[in-house]
Amino acid sequence: MKKFLAVLLLAACLAPFAFAADIAPFVDASWLEANLSNPRLVILDMRAPGDYKAGHVPGASSVLGSTIYVAKGELKNEVPEADDLSDVLQAAGVKADSIIVVVEADGSRIAWATRVAWTLKYAGLANVGILDGGYKAWLAAGKPVSTDITLKKGDYTVKKYVYAYFADKAYVLKASKAQIVDARSYDSYFGLARQAFVAQAGHFPGAFSLPYNWITTPEGMVRPKAELEAMAAKLGLNPKTETIVYCDSGVLCTSWWWVFSEVLGWTNVRSFDGSSQVLTADATLKAADPAVKYVTHTWR
Repeated sequence: MKKFLAVLLLAACLAPFAFAADIAPFVDASWLEANLSNPRLVILDMRAPGDYKAGHVPGASSVLGSTIYVAKGELKNEVPEADDLSDVLQAAGVKADSIIVVVEADGSRIAWATRVAWTLKYAGLANVGILDGGYKAWLAAGKPVSTDITLKKGDYTVKKYVYAYFADKAYVLKASKAQIVDARSYDSYFGLARQAFVAQAGHFPGAFSLPYNWITTPEGMVRPKAELEAMAAKLGLNPKTETIVYCDSGVLCTSWWWVFSEVLGWTNVRSFDGSSQVLTADATLKAADPAVKYVTHTWR
């Protein structure tokens, strides 16, 4: 009986880690260097092709961001069709068990790195991380640089998207009990600034403002988990409540999705693909339901 209880106790202790990813949400240059020889490692360099050719992390594959977040009609940054994304991932060497590291230029590009990482998670890949501080941090750490062009062949096929990570306009308008987080700057949130492709200034009624660039320090490195957790707590966000993050077009919002879901471990978080661009473009929606009209701040 004692042996049986011991086995149960051990299983209970290990249970939370049974489905843990083989990589942290953010990795540093030292971790990446130590794992360069891992045959499962796939490094996606998301910088411009010219920057990649001038020097990159050894073994990295060059991938165009425009193949991961694509234009569809008037919408600027959408998820690719499954077969198109499969082609991109296979050309970069991705397999089902790959350990993937997304590399952007520096910390200022964190939202573009998380957009790629979120898309990969959405496409069913379990082991995805981001190089903290991007290629700039790799160089600052004195790590090796290569100019060799890496060509790999993977076999990953996107069979089914994980819709629990995704929200569209219809879903957002019905999610009356969800807490909505606006990942844009204060100027955009309060209606002082507006992207040309966004039809209305201001923010979604009841949305919390949590700018994406608060995630990183002035040096471009991701803030400690405790600081990120404190930001959410100060706003009164509840980790157990369904959370939907939005922005202008669906890029910036993935930054806080990544933090909430992957760093803080929240289990019910969605990223609003299309975000303000798709919502504010619907003139009939505005006329039919004034409650969803964006709210601007009145300064005194």
